[in-house]
Amino acid sequence: MKFITIKTIAAMSMFVLFSCDKDSCEYVTTQCEPLGNNTEQSGITVVTYNADNPTDFVGAVYDTRNNASAPLGADWAPALGTAVKITKPADWVLSKIGRVFGIAMDKTANVYLAASGVYGQNFMNTPYQNLVPGRIYKATAGTYSTAPFVDLPMSYTSSSGSLNGIGNIAYDKINNQLFASNLDDGKIYRISMTGSILQTYDPWAADSGTPDITIQDERIWGIGVNYESGNVKLYFTRITLPVTTLANRNLYSLTLNSSGAMPSSAPSLEIANLPGVAESITDIEFSADTQKIILAERGDPHNAMAYSYNRSGNSWNSNTQYFVGGFTGKNSAGGVDFAFVGDDKTPVKCEEFIWASGNYLEAISVTSGRVYGLQGIKYSGNILATAPSTDLFIDYNPPIYNFAQKGDIGDVDVFDADLCSCVSK
Repeated sequence: MKFITIKTIAAMSMFVLFSCDKDSCEYVTTQCEPLGNNTEQSGITVVTYNADNPTDFVGAVYDTRNNASAPLGADWAPALGTAVKITKPADWVLSKIGRVFGIAMDKTANVYLAASGVYGQNFMNTPYQNLVPGRIYKATAGTYSTAPFVDLPMSYTSSSGSLNGIGNIAYDKINNQLFASNLDDGKIYRISMTGSILQTYDPWAADSGTPDITIQDERIWGIGVNYESGNVKLYFTRITLPVTTLANRNLYSLTLNSSGAMPSSAPSLEIANLPGVAESITDIEFSADTQKIILAERGDPHNAMAYSYNRSGNSWNSNTQYFVGGFTGKNSAGGVDFAFVGDDKTPVKCEEFIWASGNYLEAISVTSGRVYGLQGIKYSGNILATAPSTDLFIDYNPPIYNFAQKGDIGDVDVFDADLCSCVSK
């Protein structure tokens, strides 16, 4: 494997033109050039979480690029805060954008945040209703100034909360478009980068039109986009009742046509019998080299998993389960993404570890052990017994390490390293 520093990535563009192809480089045109230049943002991490008061923040930006020297088994957040590497954009408060979960970034480093009712779906919280439950917001690169981007059609019967909202969102770099899953009607929406709804796709039964979140068998939560053999593929899961039956837990895909549109055909089965017992797989992420996938559940406490698969040809093979937090290591909060290992002086190791959002994350150097936020884990996996001392941790509310944020942790997304896949294969 070849390693380069982020600062030298741009200088490698001519090398990339002759050394990679469309199937091995995520940021490509037909000439295998980068679609955008996120080099300065590469490795920066965006997170979402619940809030109770109008002035409370619902998300934050962490500069996690210099992670090679981050303290293992300790909360990295205090050091990040001291170094002014935690940004809480002024617009990212409950009174302005409501509660959000899903996150996506486009090729010019704009951030998209999706309204969600997910925080009302566990025993620690009371259901609520966002003012616009189907809204996606756009935060402008650099300033993170945030404004409404698009509203998906959505209905509810009670102002106290119907649990509906947007499952998650995903950006398609090749076709420069956004996808969103709608929990109200069970459809996937294709959206232009000007905020226009281009197309909808319903992979299962037609929506009944009944207000509020659709039935379990129709729900689509996490979605992701991958690039395989010259094709753009949109991935999503289906979990039907009873959710604990493995045969009812499957991953599907759609191969987009040449214009980037979703076909009218039925989806293809990619992975059958997904592990876990949670009713929602809320995040699906792919590596820049297109060969790895990670999925994260969100569900009841201590019973939600994060795990990965590796692609070989046209098949996906199980890689590992990640132990997120203590007890059984099944404390996923439903967010996960690839990241790189490196800092300003150390060569970058492309996507060799992941960030997973979680509850009750056990860090050996935190007295109570109760970190609520992020856990950084090697992609190859971790060990339940030793993870408290081998992994990275970021608490969202230090130095208060207690149960106050239980169920309030949301999604995580990391700015990709441009050309990382091309030069590391």
